[in-house]
Amino acid sequence: MVFALLACAGSPGLSDTAGAAADTADAVNPYGEAESLGCPAFEEGKNTLAVGDLERTVHLRLPAEPEGAPVVFAWHWLNGTPSQTLSWMGLEDMTDDGAIVVAPTSTGIPSVEWDVVTTPEKSIDIALFDTLLSCLWEQYAVDTERVHATGMSAGGLFTSFLSMHRADVLASTVPFSGGVSGAYYSAPSWAMPMMLVWGGPTDTYGGYDFHEATLAMSQSLRDDGHFVVECMHTDGHNPPDEAKDMAWAFFDAHPASADAPWASGLPDSLPAWCEVP
Repeated sequence: MVFALLACAGSPGLSDTAGAAADTADAVNPYGEAESLGCPAFEEGKNTLAVGDLERTVHLRLPAEPEGAPVVFAWHWLNGTPSQTLSWMGLEDMTDDGAIVVAPTSTGIPSVEWDVVTTPEKSIDIALFDTLLSCLWEQYAVDTERVHATGMSAGGLFTSFLSMHRADVLASTVPFSGGVSGAYYSAPSWAMPMMLVWGGPTDTYGGYDFHEATLAMSQSLRDDGHFVVECMHTDGHNPPDEAKDMAWAFFDAHPASADAPWASGLPDSLPAWCEVP
């Protein structure tokens, strides 16, 4: 299966249950040994780090108090950049809600951008996620109950891929125009809620049908016992204007310890085109 993807050109506050910074002098890194990773001293803006034989770059947006903060990974679209994704979708504003926003740069794999057409053990971008999470905890003792992911188009597909293979460390995810179907679906190992956002039947590009892929993933997730919110807008292969507020509302309400608080009804802050299927 080859994906051909589009080169796209009043939030709720943190829950009172957000974790405080851990005492890293004594605590064990829950994401594995970080000393051998060569973690950089992270700072606002562009950072570089080695992941295996590759040098990778990542853009960080830091809140006023990054210690013990939630983390939101944001994956860019085909031929895009972290800055474009953060500004167009408003994701950088999540720092105002107290989150560390992590926007990696892909290696530019043709047609797919992120390494989604391999096994998770071989994916260079799963390795990047693992390394970043371990290094972020090492420096900021990030809130392990509040690690989230989102992205649009190619980034939505990688968010979907990551959701299937790293549900044990992710609290909740929101892929925009992502999805996966058929043999490419793999049941997440942990009951992790997802909000799937896409542009309806016209959400297609280059022969790939994001509408059908999203519907298929939603059904598969629900069959496997995962909580899903479906948000189908009418703007085709574009993120909705409400993207940031929708994603943050979902993340804020769904830390790893939450038991699907929206299952009995969605908040009024969500658009009317969202539903629990």
